[in-house]
Amino acid sequence: MVVPSLPGYGFSERPQHPGMTLRRIAALWTELMVDTLGYRRFAAHGGDIGAGVTSSLGRFHPDRLVGIHIMAVANPQREPGSPPLTAAEEAYVAHLERWDHEEGAYDHQQSTRPQTLAYGLNDSPVGLAGWIVEKMRAWSDCSGNLSWRFSPDEILTNLMIYWGTETINSSMRLYYDHKHFGAIDPANHRITVPTGVTLSVEPVNKAPREWAERTYVNIQRWTELPKGGHFAAFEEPELLVEEIRAFFRPLR
Repeated sequence: MVVPSLPGYGFSERPQHPGMTLRRIAALWTELMVDTLGYRRFAAHGGDIGAGVTSSLGRFHPDRLVGIHIMAVANPQREPGSPPLTAAEEAYVAHLERWDHEEGAYDHQQSTRPQTLAYGLNDSPVGLAGWIVEKMRAWSDCSGNLSWRFSPDEILTNLMIYWGTETINSSMRLYYDHKHFGAIDPANHRITVPTGVTLSVEPVNKAPREWAERTYVNIQRWTELPKGGHFAAFEEPELLVEEIRAFFRPLR
């Protein structure tokens, strides 16, 4: 199992040039797995930004992929002539709009003026903790009680990965690069490799299956977990690992 750290995050080098998009990271992962480590084909899993990278692997490097497993689905390219949205899709779009209005300020800031924010977070451990821990509380399945899901040591370890390496600035640049350089050609947006989708109980990535099938045309497993939030690998690792194994087992 190979677990790379996203460029600019914690254990990876900071990108030296603009344009570190999901597609570019997918190309780096393919180079790592094929050219460096010597695997002819491989499987990929990801959640959050990692789900975007994994989807890009399936989109741009399908010949190298056994299959992909994701915990968040990409929003489809809605072209002229596309089937109308179902009632479930319309409800999901409305939900996304409400969520973005209440929770999306971080994304807008990080994708437009990341360094204005990063100077303060890189200078203040309390500021950094406030920025990150607030999301751990809001997005996890903790019912408002952070300690129910994460121990103090786990929280501090997460924070120290950013603080000790001084990578909060470079981590935010991925949001900027995605917004400004990450457009996908509508003619090349569908993903045909075998796909498994596992959704947690978090409030945002709960797309209906028909929404996902507009992009992922070969979904072979679809599971909605009974518990665990946005950080499912952190919160419910046993459930997630079993889902990953169950999806990839027939593809060996």
